[in-house]
Amino acid sequence: MSDFNRVILLGRIGNDLELKQSAQGKPYLKLSLATNFVRSGEEKTTHWHRVMVFGNQAEICATYLKKGSQVMIEGYLEARTWQDGEGKKMSSTSVIANRVQFLGGRQAADLEPVSEERLAAAG
Repeated sequence: MSDFNRVILLGRIGNDLELKQSAQGKPYLKLSLATNFVRSGEEKTTHWHRVMVFGNQAEICATYLKKGSQVMIEGYLEARTWQDGEGKKMSSTSVIANRVQFLGGRQAADLEPVSEERLAAAG
């Protein structure tokens, strides 16, 4: 049997998104995704996941998503290790997104307020 590495997460974005460019000029962004888990008889626990989004998908996410947006992420886990400036071995595991699906509608904060003049004009 072959190995399998697939992750599906449904949660809310926990940071402001900033589109960046790789050294090769490719767009990418990093996001923190909060997922909640409740075990029977216990309080809700929030888990934070580091997610990397690349290419055109990163540009679309940076344009339309914001902190608090609900998304479903499909991708795979990638672990990496490196040495910091002091020679200490560091490690990190991220989800590399193959697909980001926008969920939920526009949040109330996104809606343009209706002025009294517009209400009066609508009759």
